[in-house]
Amino acid sequence: MPPPLLRLSDISKSFGGVEALKPFSLELEAGTVLGLVGENGAGKSTLIKLLSGLHRPDGGQIALAGRPCSFGSPKEALDAGIATIQQELEYASHLTVAENLLLGETWPRTFFGGVNWRSLYAEAEQRLRDFGIELPVRSLMSRLTAAEKQEVAIAGALARRARLLILDEPTASLSEPEVARLLTHLKRLRDQGVTLIYVSHRLDEIFEITDRIAVLRDGELVATHETKQVSAGQIVHDMVGRPLEQVYPRTRSGQTGEVLLQLDGLTRAGMFEDVSLSVRAGEIVGLAGLVGAGRSELARAVYGLYATDRGTVRICGRQWPLSGPDRALRRGLVYIPEERKRQGLVLDHSLGSSLSIGLRDSLSRLGVIRPRREQVKVQEMISRYDIRATGPEQLIGTLSGGNQQKALLARWLERDPQVIILDEPTRGVDVGAKAEIHAVIDRLAAAGKAVLFISSDLPEVLGMSDRVLVMNRGTIETELRGERMTEHNVMLAASGLDIE
Repeated sequence: MPPPLLRLSDISKSFGGVEALKPFSLELEAGTVLGLVGENGAGKSTLIKLLSGLHRPDGGQIALAGRPCSFGSPKEALDAGIATIQQELEYASHLTVAENLLLGETWPRTFFGGVNWRSLYAEAEQRLRDFGIELPVRSLMSRLTAAEKQEVAIAGALARRARLLILDEPTASLSEPEVARLLTHLKRLRDQGVTLIYVSHRLDEIFEITDRIAVLRDGELVATHETKQVSAGQIVHDMVGRPLEQVYPRTRSGQTGEVLLQLDGLTRAGMFEDVSLSVRAGEIVGLAGLVGAGRSELARAVYGLYATDRGTVRICGRQWPLSGPDRALRRGLVYIPEERKRQGLVLDHSLGSSLSIGLRDSLSRLGVIRPRREQVKVQEMISRYDIRATGPEQLIGTLSGGNQQKALLARWLERDPQVIILDEPTRGVDVGAKAEIHAVIDRLAAAGKAVLFISSDLPEVLGMSDRVLVMNRGTIETELRGERMTEHNVMLAASGLDIE
């Protein structure tokens, strides 16, 4: 009987005396898919870095096809047959698809020593065909969709004869149709004998694509399950160490008040057109749609980040000029952006300064922030929103995704806004932190706030919302209430089709 493709024996890793991975053992057979799940900070990223050659283990052994391995760099891991597709893809945006596919390799040359571009493009096309896709190899990478960039990265890894492919949150930036397309590709790879480690917070994908599931918690391997023999509830319990009674809490009464946010005919050419909607006090209105439908662009315009061509916005009954975020904040509207690392946080700032920057007007006197008052307020926010960190001085970029998101929420919600626009508030967040964020959002509505909730996670937007508006190509396609609020109807409306 051949040895397993991957065997981890008492593998462990510590950073500064803190155990990121406690000794554990795990085996993975060739041609199978292992789902790796756990809350942020559970040790998943550390394990990926050990396997991809970014770190060496402190103890234990990694064996590939029965042979002990020790990787000093990602190139050594790749040469051994382990390729990792990171959540945030690394590529040269100013180069073509073909150039990206063959980066780091010897390019075909002409008789005179120049690059043989015809052969280069032909090789790139063949690599993509081997993966079962067709893309314009002469196109710049920057022009591809997120899903197409993902496919190029996977095709590149397979061309280097990767035996073990590790995918870290591969669908975080993909729409539902793109997710389905990627999973189809991965199932075909599995059938061809490629071994996969699939890391995701989305349990529906884990159950669809994997053969076994390994659960990490606080650096320990707490359970492994055969996918067909375990329930989602058991996986969640293993991940958080407690039963998760309510993923989508609903403590609000259902009674709504006056309209706090109203849009009438709002238009920006090329982004959205003739959008009219309202959100009442005590109400969570979901905004669904495919990637590129105009949801985020609409939210940014309402916050004053984009100018509009026509239409009106009313906040708390008063018509409001879209003249910048500062005025929106003063009026009582806050916006939590979809890309926290790029649009919401400065990663090399401390947690404390990242929190207090949203309250600089109330913490300062004559333009000077009062340090003692700032310290007290920051500690209160860390406690109230259960932000898990070593202290206010910790760099916010070193926190887990869930704690970064809670910090971003804390920064703006402490202003006691009346209207809150949330754009993908739980993207890349583990199931435990997601439940905590959902509870915060539910409490906001229960306190009489108006919440516009944008999410590409269909169960989430349906579970959290009182009603759902579906956008398609920059316009509101339909409104769903009650029994009509189903995933099927959202996808039909998002695709421009008649709902059932």
